[in-house]
Order: sequence, then C-alpha cells, then structure tokens
Amino acid sequence: MNGNVIPFPGHLRSWNSEDARPAAERALALEPEERLAKANDLGLEHPELLLAVCELLRRRMETEPAVVRREAEFFFRFLWSPSRDIGQLDERDYFLGELALAAGTASRITFRREEAAHWFDRAEANFVLVQNSSAHIARLAYQRLALHLEERKIEEVLEFAPLWARTLGRLGLAEESLKCEFLQALALREIGRVEDGIKVLLSIGERADRLGTRKLLAHAFNNLAQFYRVAGDQARALESAQKALPLLQQLDNRMALAKLRWCVGDILRDQRKVPEAIDAYREALKVSEEIGLRGDVAAIHLVVADLLLDSDLQAQAEWEIRAALPIIEEEHMVPEGLAAFTLLRESLRRREVNHQALRDLHGYFREPAS
Repeated sequence: MNGNVIPFPGHLRSWNSEDARPAAERALALEPEERLAKANDLGLEHPELLLAVCELLRRRMETEPAVVRREAEFFFRFLWSPSRDIGQLDERDYFLGELALAAGTASRITFRREEAAHWFDRAEANFVLVQNSSAHIARLAYQRLALHLEERKIEEVLEFAPLWARTLGRLGLAEESLKCEFLQALALREIGRVEDGIKVLLSIGERADRLGTRKLLAHAFNNLAQFYRVAGDQARALESAQKALPLLQQLDNRMALAKLRWCVGDILRDQRKVPEAIDAYREALKVSEEIGLRGDVAAIHLVVADLLLDSDLQAQAEWEIRAALPIIEEEHMVPEGLAAFTLLRESLRRREVNHQALRDLHGYFREPAS
C-alpha cells in the first residue's frame, strides 16, 4: 500500500509512511466526536494513516487495553458504515480485520469475553477476503485459543495449541508460534501438570532468547515465576521474577509488570510474609487501575480479601470485597461465576463472608494470555 498512488483529496495525496505516524497520533489524541467531525481534514480514510493507527494500537495493547478497545471500535465503525472505499484492492477488508482483531484482543484482556468472541467473528469475516489471508487467520486463531483458555475449554487448548504453533511456524510467524506454546503451558498448569508446563516455558525462553525477542523472553520468565511458585520452588520462582523485572521495565510493559507484582505477592504470601505480600498486591492494584484493567483490579481486591480472612481480619476483608463486587457487576465479568458472585454478595449482607464463594469467584479471574 503506497500512499503516493492512492487518490485522495488535497494535501494528503502526497502522504507516505513517514507522514502517517504523526498524523495518526494527532487523530488518536482527539475525542471521537471531534475526530469524526474533522474526518476529511485528518485523512481518516487514508490507508497510510490507518496502517499507522493499527500499529499504534498494537503497541498500546499492553499499556492501555481499554483505550485500544475504544479506539479500534471507533475506526472499525467509521470504515464499516457507511461503507468507505479504502485504497485500490482489499485494503478496506484488511483494515476492518485488523481493527476487529485489535478490539477483540483488548476486550479479551479486559475480561469482556462475549464481546471478544463477536469481534473475532468480525475479524474472520473480513480477513477471508484479503489476499494471502492464511497468516491473518492464524493470528486470529491464537486469540481464539487464548479466549478458550480463559473460558476453561482446556481440552481444546491442549489439542489445538500445538497444531496452531506448528502452522504459525510454517507460515514464518515464529513469535506467534511461541505464543501458542504459552497457551499450551498454561493449559497444562490448569490440569495439574505444572512440571510439564515448566518444561514448555523453559523451551520457549531458550528459543525466544535465540530469536532476540525480549518480549517473549520476559513473558517466559514471568510465567515461570508463577509456575515455580505453584510447584513449591520458591527460590526459582523469585529468581525468575528477578529476571523478568528488568526486561519488562525496558519494554515498559505495564500490564505484565502488574502481573509480576501480583505474582511476587503470591510468593510472599506463600512465605507467610503478610504485610510484604499486601504491599506487592497494592502495587499491582495501582498499576492495574492506571491502565484500565478493571478485571485485574477486582481480582486483586478478592485476593487481598482472601489473605485478610486468613489473617482473621474480617472487617478489612469485607472492604476489599465491597470494592470488587461493583466492578464485576458493572462490567458483566465472568458470567460463569454468577453463582459464586451471588453467594458472596449475600454473605456480605449477613456480615459473614462466605470464604469458599470468595475463592470460587476469584478462580474465574485467572491471568489473561497476552
């Protein structure tokens, strides 16, 4: 797609990729209403601008997923209705697919699973119209597998994650292939095969290091910290967390940093260092609030409440639960946990927290795959 040969009015006719990035940033800085009103002046239909928008949204996925979801939906709706001619060939279908995939991924990360599934259907309906669509469909397959994992469809993940990892590898998408193996490791943990999951993660880490992919190497260490913790190897858990920290800081991956602090809180809790664990959870909570991960905010409140109940601090635990329940209700999160949610809410009314309902509800808030 070359902006120099695609007819477009006025000064935008001469756009190229270097012009597009700052133009996309200016467009994204505006409120949706103002952006729509200035669509022609901003060049929102220009392929180079849309390409830059998609790239910016991908980069922001791990720092501002709620913002990405909103912006991807805006641009998708803008291109969809009324139908706009973009470029010369299949550019419109491509951009609709990319924007739907971004909106779906951000919805999944923010625990809007039903919305995510709808966006993934939209992405597929457009990607199939794009030339050489195999790679795009394969990328979409990864996101659907991640959604299946979060929906506890473990057998499907165990069957299809290795198959898609192989397919993505054959398509030359090495990073995406490794990401499918992450899902396989997480599924293995779900069925109690933690040691097998550790082997998969160690293999991912070695290959990510050879590829020079710091992002996936950081994710490998981040996950290894949690896996080693579950396996009872506190020393290796802390060692993995310490290896993940500088990589995530270099990448400015705030979402993964919040997950890491959450993991460190779990490790400290296992060591019965209650005040230190609560401090780590509070740090994770603060970052999650800042970047709009309301699902994680609710989950961390529930984790802290569980810890406080174990420490016979019922009143403080109640406060944490009362902070979490409105978020879960407002966002319609984890509908599969409705029974536990109802039991917990009713127990609060009786001023006697149902500890098992608390733990059951928190169990539906496992870390989303990235």
